[in-house]
Amino acid sequence: MDIKWILFDLGNTLYDETLSDRERVYKLIHNNNLDISVDEFIEQMKVEAKNYAESPFTAARKHYGIRVNQEYSCEKEMLFEGVSSVLEKLSERYHLGVLANQPVSTLDRLKHDGIYTYFDVCLLSDCVNMQKPDISFFEYALERIQCDSQKVTMVGDRLDNDIMPAKKTGMKTVRIRQGLNAVQEPFNNTYIPDYEVYSVQELFRLLGSINDDVF
Repeated sequence: MDIKWILFDLGNTLYDETLSDRERVYKLIHNNNLDISVDEFIEQMKVEAKNYAESPFTAARKHYGIRVNQEYSCEKEMLFEGVSSVLEKLSERYHLGVLANQPVSTLDRLKHDGIYTYFDVCLLSDCVNMQKPDISFFEYALERIQCDSQKVTMVGDRLDNDIMPAKKTGMKTVRIRQGLNAVQEPFNNTYIPDYEVYSVQELFRLLGSINDDVF
């Protein structure tokens, strides 16, 4: 199959959210004098992620009976190693796009981090008033890029938000098994990705170095 487009999620796909998650948990615990460790709370977040919680942080907070919230900050997010070079090389062969649950300000971050120019389209939930895993968001993406779904590959870390809805539209799927949601296991066949990798470098070896017939 001739792949023309690759659509990327951002959080824990291109951006490592580990330090931002820990900072959020630390502030929640420190600011409210809670008798729980950061590591313990993070482990509960993994449990909630495995159970397909929409927000593992919120679910873990409710698990411990914590009513106060702590806003998430992306200040400590960073691109995974090799992201810029991988995107540069893939952009020479494919059209690249972003399909992510993110605020409008994300566009400025992509520009600041030097990767915005690699994308032909950036579809953010706050810009289009749609949110993954709503299949309408994926259908909208196909309309925007004017491409048959069989020629599009979705790359993301979440089986529920990225893989399942993308498969329902007919897209090919690649899961990057990294970050908090790496613990997710397929709920049924619609949650099983076509391919699974563990880093952007491995993604490049899959998408950049093989013949399209693999798809």
